[in-house]
Amino acid sequence: MNFLLDYGMSEELISKMIDRYDEGVIDLFKLESENVISVIEFFNEIGIKCIDQLLLFRIEVFTKDVDKVKREFNKHNVKMIVDDINEDIMNIDFI
Repeated sequence: MNFLLDYGMSEELISKMIDRYDEGVIDLFKLESENVISVIEFFNEIGIKCIDQLLLFRIEVFTKDVDKVKREFNKHNVKMIVDDINEDIMNIDFI
């Protein structure tokens, strides 16, 4: 999971993720690392600032196909939903 360090995530965050999620979830996350990176890059591109919190709250979002994630965001006013997510990460549930 050290690939996350290249995207501004801390070792502390990685440790918290390992503590929070079971081994199967972490294994899937590692297996899907290329897609995880694509989702992180997309979130950075659209202005989501709470990626670290989302990794702890909804790790499954990052293992989804990035094109599906983009389609879900495009169903909404992207700026408004990004602002909502940045204000309260619980708003990711609307996607």
